[in-house]
Amino acid sequence: MTASRTLAAISVVCAIWPIFSACSTSPAPAPLPSIPCTSAAIGDAMDSFASSDVAVSIDTGGDASLELVRSDLARYLSAMWGGPISVGSAADTSRKMNVVLSTSADAQTKTALAADKTYAIVRTDTSVIVAAHDAAGLAYGAYALLETLGARFFHPKQEFVPAFSGVRIPKTLSITRAPSALSRGIQFHTLHPIEYFKVFLEPSEANLADAKRVIDWLVKTGQNFLQFVLLSTVDWAAWTPHARAILDYAHLRHVTVGAAVQTWGGSSLQNNYVLVKDAANWQVEMDAGLDKLLTLDWDSVDLALGEFSSADPQSVIDWLNHAVDHVAKTKPNVLVNVQNHVGNYKDLYIQYQGQTVFFYHLPQFADSRLGQAVHTLAFYDLYRNWATYAHTDFHLQHDYIFKELPTRRVKYFPESAYWISADVDVPLFLPEFVHARWIDINTLNKEIAAQKLPALNGHLMFSSGHEWGYWLTDYLSAKMLWQPDAAEDTFYADYGAAFGSCASDVTASLSAFRALQTKYLFDARLMPYLQGENAVVDLGYTVGLETHAKRIEFEEVLKMSEADRATFDANVVSKLEAMAGEVKPIEDDLAARCRGSDASIKPWCDELWDGVAIVRNRAQHIAHLFRSILAHANKADGQPELSKAQTLTAEAAAIILRREAHYRFPDGRTTDAYFNPTVYAFGYLRPAHGQCYWHRREEQVAFLLDPTNMTGTPASSSSVPSCQN
Repeated sequence: MTASRTLAAISVVCAIWPIFSACSTSPAPAPLPSIPCTSAAIGDAMDSFASSDVAVSIDTGGDASLELVRSDLARYLSAMWGGPISVGSAADTSRKMNVVLSTSADAQTKTALAADKTYAIVRTDTSVIVAAHDAAGLAYGAYALLETLGARFFHPKQEFVPAFSGVRIPKTLSITRAPSALSRGIQFHTLHPIEYFKVFLEPSEANLADAKRVIDWLVKTGQNFLQFVLLSTVDWAAWTPHARAILDYAHLRHVTVGAAVQTWGGSSLQNNYVLVKDAANWQVEMDAGLDKLLTLDWDSVDLALGEFSSADPQSVIDWLNHAVDHVAKTKPNVLVNVQNHVGNYKDLYIQYQGQTVFFYHLPQFADSRLGQAVHTLAFYDLYRNWATYAHTDFHLQHDYIFKELPTRRVKYFPESAYWISADVDVPLFLPEFVHARWIDINTLNKEIAAQKLPALNGHLMFSSGHEWGYWLTDYLSAKMLWQPDAAEDTFYADYGAAFGSCASDVTASLSAFRALQTKYLFDARLMPYLQGENAVVDLGYTVGLETHAKRIEFEEVLKMSEADRATFDANVVSKLEAMAGEVKPIEDDLAARCRGSDASIKPWCDELWDGVAIVRNRAQHIAHLFRSILAHANKADGQPELSKAQTLTAEAAAIILRREAHYRFPDGRTTDAYFNPTVYAFGYLRPAHGQCYWHRREEQVAFLLDPTNMTGTPASSSSVPSCQN
């Protein structure tokens, strides 16, 4: 965003909310605190070498994928070590230090690489050796080496690469790793208008380049699987060359690719690619849909079963069995899986073979070749006592995993963002997602080992966008899959290390911020107050379909007894205020460090700062709105508290404005209103862009404060913003 646009936007804010501090005409305040953060400090604890004393080589064996790794090594090392650095094909024994990457028996012996490990990185006085058994493993080892040298592959479109004044190599390196799941990857949920739907579903040279960046990022972060959801609204003929190019590049980089489609049209609420629309003609339709799909070289096909409604159980089993058999006969190497969704509604508990069965667990009765993709939502995990979609917890999904593991392929399918008024589009920054994913990966790994069960076949992250720090969950979860037994703080420290001289302090800030979210948003159940509600979510509540844990409504507070209002104050409003108060010192410390950050650190520090600030603001905003309602319930004037909330909306506008200037896809796809292949005629961050979830609640409160509203009747859904446009 240009300076003129920023100033113009702030001018608009000032015209609407002159109380906003940036609009003040008073003398300029004293300079704000600034703490220097230098990325060069990353190399301070490492050994220093002259570039002439170091040789780097990789034994590609003619593998085209490793030639890409060779190119990356030269590029990143040149940037970090003040290059240019060339990467040869063999060690140069005349140099003091040789960095050697190889799949040779000699390299495996020198690093003591066991058969059940994927790669090893070992340093001696004269060498750094990265050894692996095959090309894919060597690529993972190469990028892991680059991260030990200081790089961080945070985001497909933006990486952290520090610059040193020469060659820097850690004093000790002794790393041996293997992943806890064979398949590790991400589903970009392109049923939602996220930044990646164009990347994968709209053909263009620019979108193909971005798709390749995503695939590169998967390899750099130790992942090997890409999946996206197919839509019926995409022009198949025009799109297939684009898809084929994505598949070809992924396969070159040893990344497998899956397509996610809908099994039954009666359960499709969005623009899914659907296999069966007419139950009476299902076999013909399914065969045609699968044959069309299999004209592309997918490695797997995942069958979704919808979200809120069931179908005839025997029909579902027949459809799934037929799909498995048809694909096995047509393309035997393509795996077929089913997605085991969640829901806790009466029609999802059905009778089958004389027993009551949860609809999404019906696939247990299907062909044993059918894999299971067991799903959970948002920052709820398999172990703690809270969930959504009307569940009190997701223990049923945990139990299903362990029931199915002995006999078939099972992958775990959690989320790194929920979207739809819950987190990233509010916006909120929620490292509680990282915490939930660590609980799952760490505990599942231990429990599976203790029961001597087969390992999870896969871990697939459901991704609903990467702005506002949501890339962090995907990035750190990928690391967790290679170190499933590591403590959670290991991963925060790995992220924080990028902040150089401020590494330990930023790590501590992120860890403390996450702990506050666990304490207040999860344990005290305050998440419903920070999330938003749109018209569809509210409609769902009225008909008994819960997609979000529900908060106490403003009008409900007016109907409470005085004693109940006091309890609500203590359990909700005061805790929201306490959370905001505890977040503020973290925010202020990060702000000072961001002001003092060098150019390499600043983009990442600013994103963290903005994320912490918006959560603090959101907690204060809803607290003031409830203070307004509590005052009104006590026959006092609620307007002053409403005005304080509106002041916070002005502050949030500035935070959102400065973050939007750094969105990685600055072409309006995330914030504009426009028709696209999804059912949503707007980018996924448009509600955040317009602060709909701030304004909607303010209007609800203002309606209740209106002196003509004598009965405390809530505002109608048609009179407040829908947050759906």
